[in-house]
Amino acid sequence: MSRAAAFTVLLLPLFFAGPSLSAAADKEISASELIDQFSSLLDTAPEPPDVTEAEVIELEEGDVETYIFIHGATAHPPRPRNLGGNGRLALNRPDTGERLVSVYRKADGTYDQAELARIQRLMRCRQTGKETAISIKLLEILDLIEDKFANGGLTLLSGYRSPKFNRKLPGAARWSTHMLGWAADIRVPGRSAAEVADFAAGMKEGGVGYYPDAAFVHLDSSRPRRWEVRKKSKPSRAAQPAPRK
Repeated sequence: MSRAAAFTVLLLPLFFAGPSLSAAADKEISASELIDQFSSLLDTAPEPPDVTEAEVIELEEGDVETYIFIHGATAHPPRPRNLGGNGRLALNRPDTGERLVSVYRKADGTYDQAELARIQRLMRCRQTGKETAISIKLLEILDLIEDKFANGGLTLLSGYRSPKFNRKLPGAARWSTHMLGWAADIRVPGRSAAEVADFAAGMKEGGVGYYPDAAFVHLDSSRPRRWEVRKKSKPSRAAQPAPRK
């Protein structure tokens, strides 16, 4: 639905409410105030569905875009780069109820190791409690997104994940960017996941995965790329083959 059509739908009840509406109103408002109020309603994203980290992981398992293939023994972390954020990052972690506000970058451009340790602790693996160094470039990406959209901070659905599987390939190891501490799955309160994904992809600083059914965005500091994943619909009972007699 276009913005104009949505605005018209919202106005219809006012025209058909009759004199009772104006009589019940506490005060009169101008046409411009009325438009501003409806505009704010149109700009507000609907409440996202409840989703657990286990459900997030299930969506990402097997998604080749969330993995990188490393030739050699170790992965080299992406080089930190100031992307223009203010050096302050606020994260909310709903599964534990934790909230963190961190000024991780100093005025001279260096990084505060104590603050990085606090962020590392917040982004620990939920299943094991283990921690790993978090990519500073990832923090810079998150910082810029928060500056763009979120006054109240970002919602962290999943950060570091302890390695479960490491499928060996000839001369390479398959690693999830979450297992390296290079990725985060987030939401921005009051903003749609599509809007956040579009902005992040425009940065061209890392991977951006859009998961519309669960209303979250995967961000990582690996090579720039973009993808979208929807839940696979289960075949209907009628579409399933009949059992053999």
